[in-house]
Amino acid sequence: MSKSILDPEVVEDVIARGSRLNVADTANWGKMSATEMLAHCNLAHQSILKAPPAEKSGGWKKWIAKIIFLHVMKEFPKGARGAERFDMKGKVDVALFEEEKSKFVHIIGKYSRLDHKLAGYHPRFGALNHREWGIFVWRHVDHHLRQFGL
Repeated sequence: MSKSILDPEVVEDVIARGSRLNVADTANWGKMSATEMLAHCNLAHQSILKAPPAEKSGGWKKWIAKIIFLHVMKEFPKGARGAERFDMKGKVDVALFEEEKSKFVHIIGKYSRLDHKLAGYHPRFGALNHREWGIFVWRHVDHHLRQFGL
């Protein structure tokens, strides 16, 4: 079974890995700096945590993409493009690294203390339930930590 950010042990592991990130670390792939990556994750995860329940399913193409991503693939592919609104390249001052890192730890920690079920709409996969969001979030954050060798 896939790892999930909804597992408190996974949250602890993600926070420990993220805590080892340094401002001077460079990505093994992609173009974001460590500060930009943290800001990207923070923005995306804040959005996920406060998303209202999906009002539509997304259709069969999104359903197939969701099945492939959640049940066939084992990790986020390198070079996967996210939504434009989460693109932080060139938009974050490197001086904000410690602030973004602190936010990252705080936001990731929220997944182990949720007072509601995640049920928002994903632009590529359509409606995701709580369990599916847990897997997606784990894969997203793991992808970016691996991007920086963590």
